[in-house]
Amino acid sequence: MTLARCRSQRRNSLYGLLSAVVLALLAHHLAAQTLSVMDPAHEHPAPGTKLTRFEKIDDGVYKGSEPKNDADYRFLQSKHIKYIVAMKFLPLLDRLEVHRARKYGILVIPITMSASTFPPSEKHIRQILCLLSDKRLRPVYFHCTVGRDRTALIATLYEVYFLRMPPERARDEMRRFGFKERWTLTGLSNYLEKHANSPWDDGKHTCKRFPSASADK
Repeated sequence: MTLARCRSQRRNSLYGLLSAVVLALLAHHLAAQTLSVMDPAHEHPAPGTKLTRFEKIDDGVYKGSEPKNDADYRFLQSKHIKYIVAMKFLPLLDRLEVHRARKYGILVIPITMSASTFPPSEKHIRQILCLLSDKRLRPVYFHCTVGRDRTALIATLYEVYFLRMPPERARDEMRRFGFKERWTLTGLSNYLEKHANSPWDDGKHTCKRFPSASADK
């Protein structure tokens, strides 16, 4: 075999290898774009909004992520939403949202709710569900920060308690809502396992009537 022919074969092999690498990278990029489009975390309900995982789970009951800009509040306003149930890690983290929502005639009801290895407070969970089940407050929107883990737990419990979803479907439904199975969130998944089979009307808890009022007063 001549030296020139050997060099030519090497070049062809190198070109083939580079072409394969380029094609693999292109395929990976296209696959990532496809998954991004399919992932609800990357979908927005209207142009200009930053809301994600927006979904109607019952008549007048909507869920999703925390509103971030004016387009988000205008979109919620277009749904005639008057109340937002905001799940916050700590008290006083609602100030900015309360101020922004008030401009659009929406009242924010902040509830403290954790997401960790420890189960959230049953008192706070029931308080949230009481608000969502109060038809006087509808249309109502509820969210945590990204509309995923805490929101998924509340949405699933709502369906079990008020829409008669079989408890055995609860875990899969929470995953469908975006819940991530991580050890740091076992408090949420353990809460679901413990309470999905418990009746809402257990004779020990009652809902306190929320004093409905216009947000722009």
